[in-house]
Amino acid sequence: MKRLFKTTIEQLIHPIASKGAIHPEIYDHLNAIIKLDMDGNLISYNHAFAKQYGYIEQDFTKPFLDVFIKYETIVEKQFFEKALLGMRQKFNALGRCKNGKTIDINVTLIPIKTNAGMDIYVIVKNITEYKAQEEELLRFKKHKDTFNALENICNFHYDAINDRHYFSKQFPVIFGINGRKKDFLTLNQLLQYVHSDDRNRVKNTIEKALSDRTGYQIEYRLLRRDKTVRYLYEHGEILLDKKGNLDGLIGFIQDITSSKISDHVSEKEKQLNQLYSNPDVGIWSTNVQSGQCLNSSKGSEKISGYSTEDFNNGILWTSIIYPEDLPHYLEGQQKLEAGNILHHQYRIIHKNGDIRWVQEYAIPTLDADGKLIQLNGLSTDITEQKVLNEKVKYLSDYDYLTKLPNRQKFYEKLQQLTDEYANSNQKFAIMIFDMDRFKYVNDTLGHQIGDELLIQISERLSTHLTSDDMLSRHGGDEFIVLIGKMGSIESLKEKADQMIESLKEPFYIKDFQLYVTASVGISTYPYNGVSSIELLRNAELALYNSQKSGKNNYKIISHSSSIQSYKAFSIGRDLKKAIKNNEMTLFYQPRVDAHSNQIISAEALIRWNHPEWGIISPHEFLTIAEEIGLITEIDDWVLKEVCNQIKKWKIEQHQTVPISINISAVHFTKPDWPSAVAKVIREAGIHPDDLEFEITESLFLNNKKMVKNTIYSLKELGIKIALDDFGTGYSSLAYLTKFPFDVIKIDKSFIRNMDQGDRDLFITKSIIYMAKGLQIKVVAEGVETIQQLEILQKEQCDEIQGYLFSHPVPTDEFEPILQKKTLPPMDPKLKAKQNKRKHDRLHFPYPLAADMRLISIAGRSMQLGKSNVLIEDMSIGGLRYVSNLRLPVRGDVQFEFKTEILGKPLQLNGSIVWKEEINEGLIEYGIMFIMGEDEQTSLASLLDTFNELLNNSSSLPPYKLVKEDKYQYFKQLNSDQT
Repeated sequence: MKRLFKTTIEQLIHPIASKGAIHPEIYDHLNAIIKLDMDGNLISYNHAFAKQYGYIEQDFTKPFLDVFIKYETIVEKQFFEKALLGMRQKFNALGRCKNGKTIDINVTLIPIKTNAGMDIYVIVKNITEYKAQEEELLRFKKHKDTFNALENICNFHYDAINDRHYFSKQFPVIFGINGRKKDFLTLNQLLQYVHSDDRNRVKNTIEKALSDRTGYQIEYRLLRRDKTVRYLYEHGEILLDKKGNLDGLIGFIQDITSSKISDHVSEKEKQLNQLYSNPDVGIWSTNVQSGQCLNSSKGSEKISGYSTEDFNNGILWTSIIYPEDLPHYLEGQQKLEAGNILHHQYRIIHKNGDIRWVQEYAIPTLDADGKLIQLNGLSTDITEQKVLNEKVKYLSDYDYLTKLPNRQKFYEKLQQLTDEYANSNQKFAIMIFDMDRFKYVNDTLGHQIGDELLIQISERLSTHLTSDDMLSRHGGDEFIVLIGKMGSIESLKEKADQMIESLKEPFYIKDFQLYVTASVGISTYPYNGVSSIELLRNAELALYNSQKSGKNNYKIISHSSSIQSYKAFSIGRDLKKAIKNNEMTLFYQPRVDAHSNQIISAEALIRWNHPEWGIISPHEFLTIAEEIGLITEIDDWVLKEVCNQIKKWKIEQHQTVPISINISAVHFTKPDWPSAVAKVIREAGIHPDDLEFEITESLFLNNKKMVKNTIYSLKELGIKIALDDFGTGYSSLAYLTKFPFDVIKIDKSFIRNMDQGDRDLFITKSIIYMAKGLQIKVVAEGVETIQQLEILQKEQCDEIQGYLFSHPVPTDEFEPILQKKTLPPMDPKLKAKQNKRKHDRLHFPYPLAADMRLISIAGRSMQLGKSNVLIEDMSIGGLRYVSNLRLPVRGDVQFEFKTEILGKPLQLNGSIVWKEEINEGLIEYGIMFIMGEDEQTSLASLLDTFNELLNNSSSLPPYKLVKEDKYQYFKQLNSDQT
């Protein structure tokens, strides 16, 4: 009958869900039925609700459930949120009648979709009578008191469902309560009688017993209203109903104060006897007026070597105190004269001449006039502890082998300097020394020789440092030098030369004559950053460059070393302000069906519209964001922006597709993150299946269990999960079977070379075949050519993403693409280059290699180091070049180009007027020259001569040509020039 009844109500609700008011058949129904909007506000209700609970429409100025239901736990509030996600909910709760009476009710929430969104129907059943009968029966059964005849024991029953403690008649006597009105107490009310120091322990024990469904035993103190303290022993066992569900607890409480006090006194006496007999603790009393030692334990004599008789025969305690510590000791005596207890440490000279450390706890006794008359105290010998502490401190700060400061000590000093120099013009430098060929010495001659070599190296390097500098061992064969006060770059270079030169002299160890050299990387403050992380990272980068350039040398990297390093410096400096200044924006790149070209989805890609560098891609700043703790804030911003954009498109009735978002690993270690995601989706008013989250395999390296739980929580919400950059990680195949992925995205590195070699083609085919077997959709990333598309179509790849169909574009450009529904491929080989110049251009058969420097920004001279570019054509008005650097299109940013044509050096200045991405690694730029008429005439003559030789000769004219593939050229090139 219950099932039939429920069906009848739902059959009534569904046909009339779109109507505003309650249908007459529902209005007359026996059960209370209420209709709510998505915010929980009352729309209408039937006659049964008004009759049974006494409310009228004007009573609901707040959301209906907040008025009608008395929430006991946060879980009850979540039922409505789950109903909004389309899930039917049923639960028991306490309902409030208008007259204030609280009743037990059963609530059913039924979500019904409408054209405007969703309505929630609420069915309420009064189960008070059933509950009362059930409680009365249980109370009758559980009120049998087997302990009534015992004076110091009371039994109890705890009703966990309703949070009520019921006690036998001894309870008021034990707890010192008179005139108790209620026949039960809640758990929190009961805990108020427990001593504050024990309260949390008792609460945690009871809650753990309920959670684990196990019995418990505990002793604790009770603080009565008359301020007396009683000791209680409590024993409880779990109580289950017939169905095995948690019902509560049953047990007894016993007053054990008498036995506890007796045990306590005995224990204290035992402890005092042990303490007085302990040879390691000195207990003493001194009459301050007479100077007589009233009492002294064996421990006092062992600590100082002097007996009570020695001190009563003229030996003064102050006479054995170590001279350097005597002023500190006498200062403490003044505190004792003021009546303050003194706890201090100092050294004494033992009777045998040894210096010992003493820890003393002295308690003064004052007479009625406030005059010090007696001292009682405890003394312990802490000499061994002091020696051990000093040794531990030394080992924690210094390298055991070279005795130099270790890595941790160096970091502390580095942080101290960055803080100290933050608001000054002072400069310092970091030098990282890596010993060339040290591993060879270690492997061939053994670690003993290697260790001695490290010691001698540290000694030589130390001779070139001042008291402001620090030399530390970073680990292995690596040393770091901190130059505390740096003068000029020239003086820094001179010091580096001296230190490298000092290592060229042979090292004599046993019968061996050893030679080592060093590669050194140097970064400077504040030019290469103002934080420890930035300075160390760039010193490591400089070391890498030093090793690449032949070892036995140094490289100094600073903000003025190259365009790219200055840009990285700017990014690190400005990133924290970017979100606050609203500089972040979103681009979208569509994903299309591999066969129909239909737009299936799109990926949201964050961009930073930097005030100086223009649009910056995520790979340039997200790593820094992770290092400085901004990645979660950026991810949260992207999620909210995407949800709000989807909502905007839906309101404007635009065509929409699911949008994928890249999520960093840190979110998956937060258990409450899925709830936060659900809240953002709900507030935006979109559906979870409007989103797809992309994660990389690095996510699984730590805490796989938590990551798996988070993924399943997101899946339960309805969000699809895609595994990005598939094939580049650590154990891709294992992850496919262990985690519920909807999509895998083949990494672009396989796609790029797929049509040029069998290896990448075979891997791509295998991934597609395997995914098909696991019923996982496959997306190919980085597709740039028709040939790549045809291979993927042949292998039945599902979706395509890449420049062949569309670059990532801003929102206003993506919206028209989205409305097309389909997107044809655009083969770059067929795409004609637009003539962006008004002058005739010279097209070089092979690109012309050139050095480019950024020389000014908004009139501010920069004089940065050079970066390599490839010039493809040139005219008297400008040139077109290719680079792997991302630079802004700004007329007030000027660049200098240096190259060589026909054996003649050529220098040209200009600004970027347009740019276009060739692929995800290379960008093409157009430069407009800044030059006078004479320079223009000279350039025209040079280009005409080159063009004439090119057209009338079987061989190419001499110029700095590059025949290598452009992508490979920049891949192998060291972009961080020094």
